[in-house]
Amino acid sequence: MAKLDPKNGLVGSIGQLVFRRVNGETVVQGKPEKTGRPPSGRSKETATDFGRASQTTSRLMGGLRPFIGNMYDSQFFNRFRKAVYQGMKMNNTLPQGSFDLWQGEPTVLEGLEADLKNQYSQYVQMRGLQLNLKAGTLEISVPEFKADNHLSWPVKASEAELGYWISVYESQTYQVLRHEFFRIPIPHKTQRIPATHYTATALPAEALLLVTAGVLYYTADFRMGKVCMNSKAFNPTQVLKVFRT
Repeated sequence: MAKLDPKNGLVGSIGQLVFRRVNGETVVQGKPEKTGRPPSGRSKETATDFGRASQTTSRLMGGLRPFIGNMYDSQFFNRFRKAVYQGMKMNNTLPQGSFDLWQGEPTVLEGLEADLKNQYSQYVQMRGLQLNLKAGTLEISVPEFKADNHLSWPVKASEAELGYWISVYESQTYQVLRHEFFRIPIPHKTQRIPATHYTATALPAEALLLVTAGVLYYTADFRMGKVCMNSKAFNPTQVLKVFRT
């Protein structure tokens, strides 16, 4: 449907024609899907790369699904895909149409938040946390910390749990090879938690690793006992670190 905009310019569509305002003038175009001509040249290559970014994002998120479920905001997939696409393009030796995240820069995924309104970085301040990959071994070292100093607590929360989800992907197809979960229970907000160390060994060669961190909060319910407070509307979770073996 076409209509006049506030400046009396025709915008919208009629049949196979599309009306747009460009630099103050009305431009008429045919709808691409109605022309009968497939995309060619740079537009085709861009579409190929964007399609690969979408497929890669779906597979990477599949590896996170057991950890985050559907507890992420409505734009998380789009932010994830944007970061994947950006990382794919960071290898300037590849021709357009052949971009790939493994051959690009996958570390652009670091810092990606699942819930922008409740960011992991706002709820967890873990100074001294170390994540290192060496000779096929991933080590996570969490220093001693005081729960009420290093975590922000929702009003009704009485317990918490820090979780580090390790998802391992094949470098060519991004199929999930394995995953591991390192968790640290926090029984009370005044608790002092001792230093903890976790080791993931025998990681496959030429694999992509995502270490995703999250914090689960629990409240005490008289009838139901301990109840998790995290939901689709509240889930502080972040892609913390990305490695290539």
